[in-house]
Amino acid sequence: MLTANMLELVGLTPPNTYLFRYPHELSGGQRQRVAIARALIIDPEFVIADEPTSMLDVSIRSGIMKLMEGVAARLGISYLYITHDLAVARYMCDRIAVMYLGKIVETGDTEEVLHNPVHPYTRALIAAAPVPDPAVKRAPIAISGAIPVAIDPLPRCRFYGRCPIATDLCRDSDHPPLTDTGGGHLAACYLAQG
Repeated sequence: MLTANMLELVGLTPPNTYLFRYPHELSGGQRQRVAIARALIIDPEFVIADEPTSMLDVSIRSGIMKLMEGVAARLGISYLYITHDLAVARYMCDRIAVMYLGKIVETGDTEEVLHNPVHPYTRALIAAAPVPDPAVKRAPIAISGAIPVAIDPLPRCRFYGRCPIATDLCRDSDHPPLTDTGGGHLAACYLAQG
């Protein structure tokens, strides 16, 4: 039975104990495994995973990430992994795209972008992430102003009103295109330097 095999693949064993259970009878991690099995049962080559670990306890999160990694290797599938958690993105992704108000502002190899961010928003995002080592101190990057309304935005850079390095060029020009800053590391900023 295909369903039973898929439940086994995602670690819900023995599968016959899960086949007729209701969602309220499953833990958060088990429900997420069922969601993964549902996505995989149609034998996809590509899966869009939107925040698959965000609502899970930290102790369960790593198990789900390892499961997804193992399933990808075993079945030869790829993921578009959407997350707000940079640590999760770093673990799960070979490449990363950072978005601000629906526009990609920086993209490239995950380690390259996280270690050498060039867009001011990416820099601020990384500076705001907690560091588990109390000896490491990061200077926060000041972002002022309110988040602009995402409906019908002006054609200029969407980060302009909050950017600490914005100039008249940013205000008076269309949204900057993604430009290669070196090695396939792209940033959408007139002032970004790789």
